[in-house]
Amino acid sequence: MMGEMPFMKVAIVRATIAREKLMADNFTPDSEEIIGYEEVDEEEFYRPLAELLYKRIKEMYEEGQVENNVGRIQAN
Repeated sequence: MMGEMPFMKVAIVRATIAREKLMADNFTPDSEEIIGYEEVDEEEFYRPLAELLYKRIKEMYEEGQVENNVGRIQAN
């Protein structure tokens, strides 16, 4: 239907990570627990990710790292 905002259901998760693992840049949770669910606006939920990716891809394009619509994105 036109005009309706797309909503999606997301889980709210409590994750626990040992301090030693964090100090070693290991972000794998020791435990996870779903503590609730919430309906959120899909556009609002994804907007920060889309803005980050847009900025990064634009910078890569300007630096000549994007060829034929394919970028060489290196995982950090």
